[in-house]
Amino acid sequence: ELAKAVKAAESMNSDCGAIRRKRSHKERTLVSSFSGCVEFGARPVPIGERLNPTGKKLLKQALRDGDMGYILKMALEQEEAGCELLDVNAGLPEIDEEKLLPKIVRELQGITSLPLSIDTTNARALEAALRIYNGKALINSVSGKKESMDAVFPLAAKYGAAIICLTLDEDGIPDTAEGRLKIAEKIRLEAEKYGISRADLIIDPLCLSLATDKDAAATTLKALSLLKEAGYKTSLGVSNVSFGLPQRELLNSAFFTAAMRAGLSAAIMNPLSASMMGAYHAELLMSGQDEAAGEYIEYAGKLSLKEPMQRETASGGASSKLSYAVEKGLSAEAAEAAEAAIKKGEEPLLLIDREIIPALDRMGKAFEKGAAYLPQLLMSAEAAKSAFDVIKKELAASPSGGKTKGKVVIATVKNDIHDIGKNIVRVLLENYGFDVLDLGKDVPKEEILSAAKEQNARLVGLSALMTTTVPSMQETIELLKKWDPACAVVVGGAVLNEEYARMIEADKYARDAMETVRYAENILSSGMDRPE
Repeated sequence: ELAKAVKAAESMNSDCGAIRRKRSHKERTLVSSFSGCVEFGARPVPIGERLNPTGKKLLKQALRDGDMGYILKMALEQEEAGCELLDVNAGLPEIDEEKLLPKIVRELQGITSLPLSIDTTNARALEAALRIYNGKALINSVSGKKESMDAVFPLAAKYGAAIICLTLDEDGIPDTAEGRLKIAEKIRLEAEKYGISRADLIIDPLCLSLATDKDAAATTLKALSLLKEAGYKTSLGVSNVSFGLPQRELLNSAFFTAAMRAGLSAAIMNPLSASMMGAYHAELLMSGQDEAAGEYIEYAGKLSLKEPMQRETASGGASSKLSYAVEKGLSAEAAEAAEAAIKKGEEPLLLIDREIIPALDRMGKAFEKGAAYLPQLLMSAEAAKSAFDVIKKELAASPSGGKTKGKVVIATVKNDIHDIGKNIVRVLLENYGFDVLDLGKDVPKEEILSAAKEQNARLVGLSALMTTTVPSMQETIELLKKWDPACAVVVGGAVLNEEYARMIEADKYARDAMETVRYAENILSSGMDRPE
């Protein structure tokens, strides 16, 4: 019997091996984030270059200061401009890149779904960033130097990353296109020793400045063509071609167009440049990659709106900056925008009602539709809290007076740990003259009932953000109504609506904080608490 079992197991293993052998490896060049994927080769891929401190004084200072708000803002600006990957470089000699680079990667993954190109020559910093990266990263970069390949290829193999490969080695950058193709082949052969396929190698044939070499652009364009013929995907740092020359964007955009026609797979570029993105969308249309001119028309429409939007922001849109910062999860920016708006005379309570709450609502809807993810939702809530803290200080400096309109007990129900919405409700109620007892978050129904009894409350407000905690809200309402059917209960939260509120027998569903205030004024309009 034992011999039969062994024979059956061997047969099964043989069958499984046959099944495994049938699997085919698809030679596709892909990089991904936790929720998005970009393929090289289908069409040119714009890679945002702005998170590189070279030549950028403000970014350098932000890196020195650990100013994540500025760094995240630059990332979002590039995403909105249309780039499909973000190049991330934290290489300054005076900072600890091994600590800062993974921190930046972690923060970026919280606000954007774009894949990242991790740009560093520090192998320890590279591994620290790859270790916490969610997806298939792009490494920028490796060269044909033995020292570089020995450092990068083991990490690329270990973490499954794609790699930008520079066509230079111990002898420098070859003067000819053929010489650069030869280095590409050298890199490929070395990568194979680590099990890294050709598909994960993106060759950068490099471009020198036309200011010092009149043949620089032509040589690079020829190299792109040769590399494409040899089956390689390619990338370029496009702006190098114009270094040291005036009106650089004119030259950059023309070279970018020529490079795309020569077979360029990806460009590390400035997506905030209208001429560069204009060249990109124009080439997609002319090459037949933009069907029905849909993308070109959309981009042209954005350009026509850009100038009026800039004028609106410049004319005093501090509050619109607040809404943007909250929606995008930029905590420092949100606090600064709130402070700026208050200094300009904006009414603090209106900022909450007009800017913060709508921004949170937009992010909540995006989350429900799958267009945003939990880390982005939580960062948006943190940004709202930062702005809210600024507004709270301003309101505390001008209290409404000693007279109270009545007592209100509020809480986030059991098993729910979110309280940003409840906190906004509390401040609004307090500044409209109500005496509010805030029990916090994750509050058991018995504790809520005890507080309502102690305060002899005529109104209780309950909050829930998660669908799984709505039953806790229902149980709390049942307990309160058993104590006193006349005790009014108002409910709110991202997962609730009028139908849910009726199902759990709440007295009122409040869509926002101001609706809660209006309901409280209606219930407690006598200005007196319940008789003892």
